Amino acid sequence: MILYQTNKIPSQHDLIPNLGVLDRLLVEESDKAKVSSIQRVTEQLPYYLRGAFSALQQMELARVKAIECSGEISGAPSARIVLPADKIDPLSFALDFYLFCSKRACDSIVSYISRCPNNISLPESISDLIIGLEKSKWSIDSIIQNTLLEFWESVGKRLRDYRDQVSHKAIILSNCVAFEGKGGVKALSALLPDNPEEKSPSKIGYEPGVPLMGFSLDSFAQTVHMINVLVERMIDLLAPNSPDARAKGIVAITMRGAPFVVKSTISGEPVPYPTNIQKLISRAAERKYGFPKNQA
Repeated sequence: MILYQTNKIPSQHDLIPNLGVLDRLLVEESDKAKVSSIQRVTEQLPYYLRGAFSALQQMELARVKAIECSGEISGAPSARIVLPADKIDPLSFALDFYLFCSKRACDSIVSYISRCPNNISLPESISDLIIGLEKSKWSIDSIIQNTLLEFWESVGKRLRDYRDQVSHKAIILSNCVAFEGKGGVKALSALLPDNPEEKSPSKIGYEPGVPLMGFSLDSFAQTVHMINVLVERMIDLLAPNSPDARAKGIVAITMRGAPFVVKSTISGEPVPYPTNIQKLISRAAERKYGFPKNQA
């Protein structure tokens, strides 16, 4: 399967095969009155992990489209084309989306850890959890702790630092250069900075730089690996004497977000939405749109 040629986003079961088992065990252990609030928290893990994959699809599609403009480099191995902003911005947008979803997926696993096997108070952010673990602030299962620390050292901290840069400080994607590689294969040089932990955006560097797609795919795979190791361990902790725990039923969240009640009358918005987006942007850019007081 070529990443950009598929519209399919992996299901929860594809990415985290036994998450439904863990959800069932948590529901069985919980006060029935709290089940809904628990699901509102835990539903975020598969949602953001699938979002990260969707961002990878968008990233690769943007790379393919960016390289389409480089037809003149064919047969000219020495040719280099620095792509303009309109060609590389979609790639940067997808990168920002990937970093956001990846960090949120990592944060979401913390809500599970806090409940397995005992309810303990942990921070909502994986970054804060790691800091606390390094200072021995919390005592959690050693396998879970070691898995988290290994992931953080390998790729988690860099993911966090990249996300912090794009959220608060800088656009981190380098200039992108299209060229013809070995065997006539078109290629794109698109780099992430070597030092994302740098506090000053003007000091982040690309010497040699981190290849965008190589890092993104590897960090996604490591994140999925980490989450599945933790899920399997938490199942073992919640059902230590139940070898068939994974063979029993699962809990599936079929509707996300707030409950929706269908009444006798219903309102909605037409598809496609009947607006001229160019005129809308022009009005706003020309300061003619205003701030409607009753705009929903």
